[in-house]
Amino acid sequence: MTDLVQLIAQLAQLAAGPLLIGLVGTSLVMVLIRNWRITLPALILQYALVGVMLARVTQPAVALITPLTGVLISLSLSIAAQRADNERATRGESIAIERVKHVAWQSVPAQVLLRAVAATLTLTAAFGVAVNFPLPGSARELGLAAYVLLACGALIIAIASEALNGGIGLLMIISGIELGYTPLEPSLSVVILLGLMNLLVGVAIAYLTLADANSPKPA
Repeated sequence: MTDLVQLIAQLAQLAAGPLLIGLVGTSLVMVLIRNWRITLPALILQYALVGVMLARVTQPAVALITPLTGVLISLSLSIAAQRADNERATRGESIAIERVKHVAWQSVPAQVLLRAVAATLTLTAAFGVAVNFPLPGSARELGLAAYVLLACGALIIAIASEALNGGIGLLMIISGIELGYTPLEPSLSVVILLGLMNLLVGVAIAYLTLADANSPKPA
């Protein structure tokens, strides 16, 4: 654990630019791709980046709670998603691993293009709002990251067709709130409270993912 604290403290000394690029990149992956075998690893990486950014305004040991919470949530969601895929497979429906191995290239360009256009407009709006309406606090980069996560999370919820994807968008919104509020109150109690909120939302998403799998798609 001490090694992890030291690592996150060292990473927090990096320039804000690479961290922001990483957050934008993981957000784009989750907007453009709906396969949980790709989006959940991206979610873990995003939680790690959020933890590193939080370590810039609070104690590294406190900031470490966020990525550890993200790992627990992602593992529980992956278990639920795998069980959901098993349920769909028994009905002969398409599952995540098949969509990775056998990509439907005919429909991919149009789908990705539409999501890419929506993501570009969303990120442009987020950057514009961050410049014109900066969040209070001295860490301006955290305010920008918060707007990016809030905007992309809302976009994912708007275009999600499955409970798991919509839940990932909700988790991103909570991370955005955490980045925006923590500089104002960088205390252990706030981080723990938001961590518990994340865990409760993760449990709810896992339940809805399984419930979604038990509802056969209409022919």
